[in-house]
Amino acid sequence: MNLLAIPTTSPRRDVMRWAIPAVALLLLLAGGWWFFLRAPAPATGTGAGLYQPVVKMDLDVTVAKDGEMQAVTNIDIVNLVEGQTTIQSLVKEGATVSKGHVIATLDSSAIRTRIDDTTLELQKAEAELTTAREMKEIQELQNAANLEAAESALTLAGLDLKQYSQGTYPQQSADAKTNLEMARITLRNSEEDLAQTRSLYEKGFVTGADVQKSELAVTTARNGVAKAETALTVLSDYAHKMDSASKVNAVAQSEQRLIRTQRENASNLSQKIADLQAKTQQLEVKKRQLEALQAQLAACTIKAPADGMVVYATSGDRNAQNPIQEGAQVRDRQQLFRLPDLSQMKAVVRVSEGQVSKLAAGQRASVRIVGVPQSINGTIDKISVLADSGQRWWNPDLKEYPVDVLLDETPSNLKPGVGCAVTLYTARLEDVLAVPLASLYAAGEDRYVFVRAGDQPKPVKIKIGQSNETHVEIVDGLALGQDVVILQSGQGRKLLEQAGISVRPATQPGEGRRRKREASAAQ
Repeated sequence: MNLLAIPTTSPRRDVMRWAIPAVALLLLLAGGWWFFLRAPAPATGTGAGLYQPVVKMDLDVTVAKDGEMQAVTNIDIVNLVEGQTTIQSLVKEGATVSKGHVIATLDSSAIRTRIDDTTLELQKAEAELTTAREMKEIQELQNAANLEAAESALTLAGLDLKQYSQGTYPQQSADAKTNLEMARITLRNSEEDLAQTRSLYEKGFVTGADVQKSELAVTTARNGVAKAETALTVLSDYAHKMDSASKVNAVAQSEQRLIRTQRENASNLSQKIADLQAKTQQLEVKKRQLEALQAQLAACTIKAPADGMVVYATSGDRNAQNPIQEGAQVRDRQQLFRLPDLSQMKAVVRVSEGQVSKLAAGQRASVRIVGVPQSINGTIDKISVLADSGQRWWNPDLKEYPVDVLLDETPSNLKPGVGCAVTLYTARLEDVLAVPLASLYAAGEDRYVFVRAGDQPKPVKIKIGQSNETHVEIVDGLALGQDVVILQSGQGRKLLEQAGISVRPATQPGEGRRRKREASAAQ
């Protein structure tokens, strides 16, 4: 029976497992090619070590980094519930879900209680709005009645004034004048009767009683004239002025009452309108609060917005204090999940600040993915303008810039987080002089190689250009076909001292670190 072996090593170790033998094989093949086709076989000087010839070659300038696969497009799912709430249930990480599938549920008990309270407040606000609307209508009817009464009173006062000035007073004045004239006529007639009665009395035709009766009639007539004259005077000088002023004042009072009624109507109606508006706004506020709470209740059930694989937001974060799990407390706007689109993937590597200046969008790359037998070509899509501070806690001096490499094609069943080894092709130098990096020695800002010169290698100061993982371009100081020593540990410093060249102390202890600085400076 054939059993499938389950790998127990990390993706990075898997990459190193095949990367180291591959590099060694390439070095071996390249060395054989140079030895047999372009240079004589290496010779061994007196303790000098192996030699390699200076050759012309096409130099691919690369930057090799380990990274991980990520989706080009991710849908981030955040918590939309205000305040803090508790995760009640959630699907397992890595589960494939379809659009609308429930991913997680959050505790909604407090929200449901608030919805019940707000519903009662909403019903009360609706009743108050109905009352306010009816009170406004009642006020409008009352205003119309008050205004009609005031206008009618003004009309009546005006008609009363007009009736008095054009009808009643002229009639009263005419009656008083007529009465006075009639009294005067009666007085003249009485006086004439008195004179005739006296004449007849002298002749003996009437008695003294008849004379007295005539005299009484004259006196009565005179009193009637005086009374009529007084009545006319009172009417014209007093009663008319008083009645006229009263009628005019009644009209003015009616006009003022009308204005006052109009203002009171406007004020009362404004109060009712303001109360209606306030009740309307209160109702709208309660509706919005209820809608917001209903939205909050709906947000407690988190559904997948699209098809994809569920990835917890805290996955891979060792410093996460509150990982996504059932019973965990989550806050408003906290990212909970990510749904990566697995149809298009990218490789993400972090490049040191000494190498990132060589990179540019559009440069090609080769990506070796763990579990995928063949490497896949890609293109640099994005270079972060800021350094990633995720590892600064471990090494404050470390500055690495994330670089995204889009794959030309995405293998099936590829998941985010899978390890990969990425080779970034920054330049291609055609037919340039080059030597192995192992033959280069850095002394301060100077670069040396050691060329064949009899039994003892001779140090030669050179000027270098670009480099890749194995070779460096020679700009000045060497010629084609010269042999250079492949240095062993500590050999470069010793050869320089033997040649009488002082070497400044290394800034970092250890030959391994020195080699890393040389390689970085060479690039």
